[in-house]
Amino acid sequence: MLVSFYSPYGAGNFMANVTFQEAVEKIGNRFDLVLVAARRAREMQFGAKNNSAQEEYHKYTVIALREIEKDLVNRNTLDLCDYQAENDKRLIEI
Repeated sequence: MLVSFYSPYGAGNFMANVTFQEAVEKIGNRFDLVLVAARRAREMQFGAKNNSAQEEYHKYTVIALREIEKDLVNRNTLDLCDYQAENDKRLIEI
């Protein structure tokens, strides 16, 4: 992960410019990365636990991208979670 700081508004107002090139390489392309990261961020928004305890003060999208970089989350793990949730829902209905 490459982090650089710049200020388009003058001295003292810094924003972090974070690039997630490693995450793009792990998923395959930037378009699929957006889909996987959005899906993971949505899970966290609805109550799923994040895998990085020290990341709790960041936005869900940033946490999702960092989890992808660290190989904690990928498309297969998200599919498995969805499958398990669907099965749990079916068992409750029975």
